Amino acid sequence: MTRGMLCAVLVTVFVAVSFAGCARKAVYVDGMYSGYSEQDSSGNLGQITITIAGDRIVRARYVELIPKTRGNYPYRIAVDAVATMQSRLIESGNIAAVDAVTGATATSSRLTEAVDDALRNAGSVGSYTDGTYVGYSTADNLGNIGYAVITVSGGNVADAELADLQVKSRDNYQYQASLDAWATLEQSLMTSQDVTRVDAVTGATGTSTLFREAATAALETARTK
Repeated sequence: MTRGMLCAVLVTVFVAVSFAGCARKAVYVDGMYSGYSEQDSSGNLGQITITIAGDRIVRARYVELIPKTRGNYPYRIAVDAVATMQSRLIESGNIAAVDAVTGATATSSRLTEAVDDALRNAGSVGSYTDGTYVGYSTADNLGNIGYAVITVSGGNVADAELADLQVKSRDNYQYQASLDAWATLEQSLMTSQDVTRVDAVTGATGTSTLFREAATAALETARTK
C-alpha cells in the first residue's frame, strides 16, 4: 500500500470514528404523550397531546379547560396564539425554540408548561443505556452519604437499591420511618422512571434527599454513556 493510499484510509477511518463518537443519543422515545399546565388564577389550565417521531415533535394539539374561540373570547390575539405556537412548535420540533406570542403571555405560558410536562413523559422511557450504575449523594449535615445502585434494562429503570455508607439497620438506628422509606423510594423510582417525580417520604426527608441525589447521579451516567 502506498503512503498516499494509507493516508486516505486513515483519514476515512478517523472521520468514521469521529461521526460515531459525536452521534447524539435520542432524548425522546417515539410515541404520543399528553401534558398539562398548572391552573391559572382563573382556574384555567392547558392540555396538549404531542407526537414524537425521530426525536422531535411532529404533531401537537393543544386545548384549554375553558376553551377560547373567537365567538366566546374577546382577546383574539390569545385565540390566534394557540395556532401560531402549535405551528412554530411543529416547525422547530423544539419548544425551547418557540417564543411567547406578544400580547398572549398567559396562553403562551400554559402551552409551554403543557409541552414541558408531556416531554418529561416522553423522555422517561428508553432514555438510558442498559447496565448497572452507581451514584453518590453529597454528605448531609451529619456526614451521611447515600448511594444508589440503578439497573437499567430495555432503556428503563428495572431495579433501584439505596444504601448508606454509614450502614443503618433496625439494630443500630432508631428512626424506623427512615429505614422503611428505602423500599418506598426505590419502588417510586421504578414506577415513575423519573427521579424528579419521586416524592419525599414523610418523616424521612433526609433519606429521601440522599436517595434522589444518588439516583440522579447514577442515571446521569446511564443517560450519557
